[in-house]
Amino acid sequence: MDECTAYRLRILNRAISKLYDDALRPFELRIAQLNTLVVVMQTQGLTPNELSQRMHMDASTVSRNVERMCNSGWLKLADIDDARSHEIQITEKGMKLIADVAPAWEAAQRDAEELLGVSIGKAIARGANRLGGE
Repeated sequence: MDECTAYRLRILNRAISKLYDDALRPFELRIAQLNTLVVVMQTQGLTPNELSQRMHMDASTVSRNVERMCNSGWLKLADIDDARSHEIQITEKGMKLIADVAPAWEAAQRDAEELLGVSIGKAIARGANRLGGE
Protein backbone atom coordinates (compact mmCIF):
# COMPACT_ATOMS: atom_id res chain seq x y z
CA MET A 1 0.00 0.00 0.00
CA ASP A 2 2.85 2.43 0.75
CA GLU A 3 3.84 2.33 -2.93
CA CYS A 4 0.33 3.13 -4.20
CA THR A 5 0.27 6.48 -5.98
CA ALA A 6 -3.47 6.91 -5.37
CA TYR A 7 -2.96 6.38 -1.63
CA ARG A 8 -0.09 8.85 -1.48
CA LEU A 9 -2.02 11.45 -3.50
CA ARG A 10 -5.02 11.06 -1.21
CA ILE A 11 -2.81 11.80 1.82
CA LEU A 12 -1.33 14.84 0.09
CA ASN A 13 -4.77 16.01 -1.04
CA ARG A 14 -6.10 15.89 2.51
CA ALA A 15 -3.09 17.71 3.92
CA ILE A 16 -3.16 20.44 1.25
CA SER A 17 -6.94 20.84 1.44
CA LYS A 18 -6.62 21.26 5.21
CA LEU A 19 -4.06 24.04 4.73
CA TYR A 20 -6.46 25.97 2.52
CA ASP A 21 -9.56 25.17 4.58
CA ASP A 22 -7.82 26.36 7.75
CA ALA A 23 -6.81 29.61 6.02
CA LEU A 24 -10.34 30.18 4.69
CA ARG A 25 -12.20 29.18 7.87
CA PRO A 26 -12.55 32.79 9.14
CA PHE A 27 -14.57 33.48 5.97
CA GLU A 28 -16.80 30.41 6.52
CA LEU A 29 -15.53 29.07 3.20
CA ARG A 30 -13.85 25.86 2.10
CA ILE A 31 -11.35 25.53 -0.73
CA ALA A 32 -13.77 23.52 -2.89
CA GLN A 33 -16.27 26.37 -2.61
CA LEU A 34 -13.65 28.98 -3.48
CA ASN A 35 -12.62 26.92 -6.50
CA THR A 36 -16.26 26.77 -7.60
CA LEU A 37 -16.67 30.53 -7.19
CA VAL A 38 -13.56 31.21 -9.25
CA VAL A 39 -14.63 28.85 -12.06
CA VAL A 40 -18.08 30.45 -12.21
CA MET A 41 -16.50 33.93 -12.19
CA GLN A 42 -14.00 33.06 -14.93
CA THR A 43 -16.65 31.55 -17.19
CA GLN A 44 -19.17 34.32 -16.49
CA GLY A 45 -21.78 31.63 -15.84
CA LEU A 46 -22.23 28.01 -16.82
CA THR A 47 -24.71 25.16 -16.49
CA PRO A 48 -24.44 22.55 -13.73
CA ASN A 49 -23.33 19.98 -16.31
CA GLU A 50 -20.59 22.29 -17.60
CA LEU A 51 -19.43 22.96 -14.03
CA SER A 52 -19.36 19.23 -13.27
CA GLN A 53 -17.24 18.55 -16.33
CA ARG A 54 -14.89 21.47 -15.78
CA MET A 55 -14.28 20.61 -12.12
CA HIS A 56 -14.22 16.82 -12.65
CA MET A 57 -16.98 16.35 -10.06
CA ASP A 58 -20.14 14.28 -10.16
CA ALA A 59 -23.39 16.12 -10.77
CA SER A 60 -24.88 15.41 -7.32
CA THR A 61 -21.86 16.92 -5.55
CA VAL A 62 -22.00 20.01 -7.76
CA SER A 63 -25.74 20.34 -7.12
CA ARG A 64 -25.32 20.17 -3.32
CA ASN A 65 -22.42 22.63 -3.33
CA VAL A 66 -24.17 25.12 -5.61
CA GLU A 67 -27.35 24.95 -3.52
CA ARG A 68 -25.38 25.76 -0.35
CA MET A 69 -23.55 28.58 -2.08
CA CYS A 70 -26.82 30.02 -3.42
CA ASN A 71 -28.21 29.91 0.14
CA SER A 72 -25.14 31.88 1.26
CA GLY A 73 -25.79 34.46 -1.47
CA TRP A 74 -22.51 33.78 -3.32
CA LEU A 75 -24.10 32.23 -6.40
CA LYS A 76 -27.46 32.53 -8.12
CA LEU A 77 -29.36 30.51 -10.69
CA ALA A 78 -30.59 32.17 -13.87
CA ASP A 79 -33.06 30.88 -16.44
CA ILE A 80 -31.73 29.99 -19.88
CA ASP A 81 -33.37 28.91 -23.13
CA ASP A 82 -33.17 25.25 -22.11
CA ALA A 83 -36.05 24.68 -19.67
CA ARG A 84 -34.31 21.55 -18.36
CA SER A 85 -31.37 23.50 -16.96
CA HIS A 86 -30.24 26.86 -15.66
CA GLU A 87 -27.06 28.92 -15.54
CA ILE A 88 -24.99 29.28 -12.39
CA GLN A 89 -23.80 32.86 -11.95
CA ILE A 90 -21.68 34.57 -9.32
CA THR A 91 -23.25 37.37 -7.29
CA GLU A 92 -21.70 40.63 -6.14
CA LYS A 93 -21.43 39.06 -2.68
CA GLY A 94 -19.51 36.15 -4.22
CA MET A 95 -17.18 38.51 -6.07
CA LYS A 96 -16.51 40.44 -2.87
CA LEU A 97 -15.81 37.21 -1.02
CA ILE A 98 -13.17 36.22 -3.59
CA ALA A 99 -11.47 39.59 -3.15
CA ASP A 100 -11.70 39.39 0.65
CA VAL A 101 -10.17 35.90 0.88
CA ALA A 102 -7.34 36.56 -1.59
CA PRO A 103 -4.67 37.29 1.07
CA ALA A 104 -5.60 34.16 3.06
CA TRP A 105 -5.59 32.07 -0.11
CA GLU A 106 -2.17 33.47 -1.09
CA ALA A 107 -0.77 32.54 2.34
CA ALA A 108 -2.16 29.01 2.00
CA GLN A 109 -0.73 28.80 -1.52
CA ARG A 110 2.73 29.67 -0.17
CA ASP A 111 2.36 27.08 2.61
CA ALA A 112 1.31 24.42 0.09
CA GLU A 113 4.25 25.23 -2.19
CA GLU A 114 6.60 25.05 0.80
CA LEU A 115 5.19 21.68 1.84
CA LEU A 116 5.30 20.18 -1.66
CA GLY A 117 8.37 21.87 -3.08
CA VAL A 118 8.54 23.69 -6.39
CA SER A 119 9.12 20.67 -8.62
CA ILE A 120 6.18 18.70 -7.19
CA GLY A 121 3.92 21.74 -7.42
CA LYS A 122 4.83 22.15 -11.09
CA ALA A 123 4.31 18.43 -11.76
CA ILE A 124 0.84 18.63 -10.20
CA ALA A 125 0.00 21.64 -12.36
CA ARG A 126 1.16 19.80 -15.51
CA GLY A 127 -0.93 16.76 -14.63
CA ALA A 128 -4.02 18.86 -13.95
CA ASN A 129 -3.54 20.75 -17.21
CA ARG A 130 -3.46 17.46 -19.12
CA LEU A 131 -6.85 16.62 -17.62
CA GLY A 132 -8.27 19.99 -18.55
CA GLY A 133 -7.94 21.55 -15.09
CA GLU A 134 -6.91 25.18 -15.24
